[in-house]
Amino acid sequence: MDNTAQIDYWNGAAGEKWVRDADRLDRMLQPFAEAVLTAAKPCSGQRLTDIGCGAGALSFAASGSGALTTGVDVSEPLIAIARRRAEQRAPAANFVVADASAWVPEVKADLVVSRFGVMFFADPVAAFENIRAGTMPGGQMVFACWRPLAENDWALMPIVAALPFLKEPPAPPPPGTPGPFAFGNPDFVTDILVRAGWTSIRISPWDGDIELPGANAEETADFMLEIGPLSRAIAEQGIDPVKVKEALVSKVRSLTGVEGHTYLKAAVWIVEATA
Repeated sequence: MDNTAQIDYWNGAAGEKWVRDADRLDRMLQPFAEAVLTAAKPCSGQRLTDIGCGAGALSFAASGSGALTTGVDVSEPLIAIARRRAEQRAPAANFVVADASAWVPEVKADLVVSRFGVMFFADPVAAFENIRAGTMPGGQMVFACWRPLAENDWALMPIVAALPFLKEPPAPPPPGTPGPFAFGNPDFVTDILVRAGWTSIRISPWDGDIELPGANAEETADFMLEIGPLSRAIAEQGIDPVKVKEALVSKVRSLTGVEGHTYLKAAVWIVEATA
């Protein structure tokens, strides 16, 4: 399998954006880290692998249970910040720059977790076969993945607000194309895991509102322009973001609550499986 495109993406401008916004993104995505760990129930002494660990938030939370945590990610900038943060948050946590679809741990994991880190493999069946090979027989895997874009207002709303300024609406990728919403169809996810040798598969919906970063409408609009599907559409179509930002600011102000924070709907699958 060839994950070169994703490796290049996460080691380029995208990785740097996620490093810069690491604290804000961790706060936004905290509900999903909690959902994964509630289902996974890590405990002291377990060997735990965090796939697509990014800046390390899920790894740090898992380490708090006493689990022996290793975070794996293709992004050198994100692993670098994870290691720096670990000095204060979880000194025992280990972080590795590696492609989880090919990485072989020194010791097999008892538990595998991920917060939105498993939807980007060029060959997901082969990737999950390799992850299973690095997991003890009977070991558990729990991960969060986004449901379809249409169910996630936090990502859809910025695109809708920007449509008058785009040359064309962003075309949805073919089903199964690596990307944040690749696992929106639960039947597709089940098929991948079954073919990769995982058993006892359970897929549960998570629905709720999440708080977008930003102390005011301008900051939230800036975040929408930098992270998410809209940012890719603007870059690919060469759109001037200034007018788009004006539309986003107007929309965000119409949604902002009394406290000045912006909450939008998020829809996720929590997936559990046994090696």
